[in-house]
Amino acid sequence: MSPLRVALIGAGRRGRGAHLPVIARMTDRFELVAVGDVDPEAARVAEEYGARGYTSLRELVAQERLDAAVVTVPGDAHPAVVWFLAEHGVPALVETPIAPTRPLADLMIAAAARNRVVLEVAENYYRAPVERLKSAVIAAGAIGAVSRLHRIFHEGGYHGMSLLRHHAGAAPTSVLGIAHETPVLPHTDRMKRHHARESWSMGVIDFDNGALAVMSYSNVIHARSLGRGQTSIGQIDGTAGTILEKVVYTVPPAEVESGARADGHPIQRRMREMEGTNVLEALSVELPGGTLTWENPYVRYGLAEGQVSVADELESLARAVQEGRPPEYGAARARLDQEMNLAMAESARRGRHPLSLPLADLTEAEAAIHEEFRRACGRDPEDVEGLVDHFFPRR
Repeated sequence: MSPLRVALIGAGRRGRGAHLPVIARMTDRFELVAVGDVDPEAARVAEEYGARGYTSLRELVAQERLDAAVVTVPGDAHPAVVWFLAEHGVPALVETPIAPTRPLADLMIAAAARNRVVLEVAENYYRAPVERLKSAVIAAGAIGAVSRLHRIFHEGGYHGMSLLRHHAGAAPTSVLGIAHETPVLPHTDRMKRHHARESWSMGVIDFDNGALAVMSYSNVIHARSLGRGQTSIGQIDGTAGTILEKVVYTVPPAEVESGARADGHPIQRRMREMEGTNVLEALSVELPGGTLTWENPYVRYGLAEGQVSVADELESLARAVQEGRPPEYGAARARLDQEMNLAMAESARRGRHPLSLPLADLTEAEAAIHEEFRRACGRDPEDVEGLVDHFFPRR
């Protein structure tokens, strides 16, 4: 099967740093033919990969014969770019979040459906190798049925919602949000973002199988500045055990009645050096019922562990386009995870009032996002035709 002729749209931090190096390794699946970015300097990265650079999306699509596109522009630009690609019959893998609000996500989903093109979303958290093995531990019943999930001081938002929903294995039914803001020592973080205040949030999510999740996050934790984010808790409690970070805890049958001792089973790595890169071959955990193993299907590309989830996103796109498979994650799940995130913000806005899912009308949080968009861009966010040529700075 011939490699897909692919373009990268948006050559900023995520596109240039995460996607391009992986696309360049997956030569059996992709041929990078073009890079598009409104910034001429950013578009020039195409030369490093033997591709053509464009500063106009319209010109790129008119000049190139594309099988697919990888969209890594700022989130505000997702609706216009994905709509334009869909109208020209180009399948897309779009970075997260799928869109800032539900109506804008719906616009993208409708455009893809109307034009019968694939729309996959690059959610990478549940695709990380350690999370894949945790999923296998849960599926094997090693900790029983999932009852509670904790995600404290990890990256939150739609990423956190996605991972919690994935491990809960159920649909969310309600969200309670709490927000808290405090001044902090003014500083600039490692990603050149300035902070004078910390915006902290917590969400409590109920699922239809009885599981409950708690997640907290802040901009300063995300930046790993002022000592925040130095420690974290990712814990999945089940009816018969728990997973705490990278250790699975089970209780020996003889200890169940006393409730005293649990055995910890750490996740083990098997590595291989390939051309100077430490490549993950497999993860495994030895449990009382046997050993569970996740084998890395992308070893042949010689990728670092942090690049595996990106390869997995791209592979999902390739299979969907070439084999007609449904995208593994897909736009509907991406919309749901963003809906959970928006519900948390709206609940906090309403004085910590729990909200049932699915949400009904446009929330005040979404209306505020749309109004800010109009102020910043001078156009309605659903005016996708008029926004195709707009420059969207990273915010």
